[in-house]
Amino acid sequence: MKNKQYPIKSGLSTAKLFWPEFKVVDDLVFFGWCAPDVIDFDRWHDKTEIECSFNHVHILDCFSHEASLSDEPWWNSEHPDFKAACEFGKLWAEAISYKLKKEFPERNFYIYYTEQDNPIVRFHQKHVNEAKYVSPETWEKEINCGKIVIHVV
Repeated sequence: MKNKQYPIKSGLSTAKLFWPEFKVVDDLVFFGWCAPDVIDFDRWHDKTEIECSFNHVHILDCFSHEASLSDEPWWNSEHPDFKAACEFGKLWAEAISYKLKKEFPERNFYIYYTEQDNPIVRFHQKHVNEAKYVSPETWEKEINCGKIVIHVV
């Protein structure tokens, strides 16, 4: 049986997404493609908010799909494409956690997968005296059913 073949450029694009480049700006870590050149710290509540804001990716925005709806909630959560985006997001969050650990072994990170309205992956460092983006105690039900996944590295 022959393996299914995909265009090599699609494979390379997906590999770069799964194994992204990171950039450090003012001691904050960002996906390379969205890192700001300068950070206006006065504009933000804290470092966690900065990293979470820049480092959040809506999975459905990365791929063509047929899960869109014309009105709120904007996504058909029962559509196979939405479910595929959820599975991709969970796998991608795990891959990012490995990459961050490999590149920044001296730093601690939280990597999140959430699917409340659109599957999203985001991350931030553990900053002293700052709250995590998602508190496991607050979202216990969603974590237990896999709608939120938190990787700690």
